[in-house]
Amino acid sequence: MKNLALVSKERPLAADYIYELLMENSGKLKPIYQKMISIYRNGNVEEAFIYFGKKIGTRSGRNFAAILSKLDKINPAELTLQMKVFQEMMGEERMTSAMKKAQRDAIITTVIATTGVFALLINFTVVVVMMDTLNMLRQIF
Repeated sequence: MKNLALVSKERPLAADYIYELLMENSGKLKPIYQKMISIYRNGNVEEAFIYFGKKIGTRSGRNFAAILSKLDKINPAELTLQMKVFQEMMGEERMTSAMKKAQRDAIITTVIATTGVFALLINFTVVVVMMDTLNMLRQIF
């Protein structure tokens, strides 16, 4: 969509045309785009984008639906800016997700290592106590 906006800088593209192109190149989202376009063409513009956002089910999907809803109202230069902001937001979300995963993995590794050290110390303590206990029993008997 960003590329289309860059190619046609001054002349606005028809939103319906862009929706068709998105549908043709979407793969798994094709049925969702088809239903959205159907609702859109029946004159229920707001409902079409609400449907799209709900079907995607993520915050990113709802944000993209909001961008799609503005296609008739903004020129291609603004669309390019909106898509750039959207791409940056998606990149930040991926980065945040990767950082959370790395932190979780680090915590799991630390817990496993700490558990191993703790088990080793308990084993050492038990062996020392048992050795002292055996020596005391030998002395008694």
